[in-house]
Amino acid sequence: MSIQTKSNDLFLDTGYLSDVVLNWYGQSVEKLDLYAEAYHSAAKVLVENASEDQLRDIGACPVVFLYRLSLELWLKAILISGSKILELQGEESETTEVILKKGHDLTKLLQAFKLLCIKLSWKWDAEHKALAAMIGQFHQVDRGSFCFRYPVDLSGEPALEQGFRFDLRTFCIRMDEILMFLDQADCGLAGKLDECQGNY
Repeated sequence: MSIQTKSNDLFLDTGYLSDVVLNWYGQSVEKLDLYAEAYHSAAKVLVENASEDQLRDIGACPVVFLYRLSLELWLKAILISGSKILELQGEESETTEVILKKGHDLTKLLQAFKLLCIKLSWKWDAEHKALAAMIGQFHQVDRGSFCFRYPVDLSGEPALEQGFRFDLRTFCIRMDEILMFLDQADCGLAGKLDECQGNY
């Protein structure tokens, strides 16, 4: 008996309400913010619906990973929108390719975000400082978005130090605040980009 029957297809278009449709409008790169929202939402659903036992120890890793991925995608979305604004204003800006090639390195994304804030004359206030501090902590623990996906690094060594301990609820509360700040910054940039595009 062949296992390659239609009923065994993973990505089967059924026509039912359970079907999902991805990448159906606009340019894919313009959806980074939607992906950031989706990963943040998934993290919150996990925290809200899982039991304490399910979130204990290794069970916390998917939550942290989803929050970190959301943070990375928000930063990339903001940088791409900001670069488009700078380009329309005739200023030097990074290309989408350069931004995406920063990979999972949050410190590189933060440096680019700081530069964007300067070019857009944004004040570096308490929320920006909180973001920078949080990224610094993430970079110290998980430089390449690896530690909460695998127990070991590529050389087989422990990804995290032995007995690494933190309060998941506190982590989530602080991340929710930062991601809300980035969401608001992205919305502000989207409005500015619409305004700039209307002027050209």
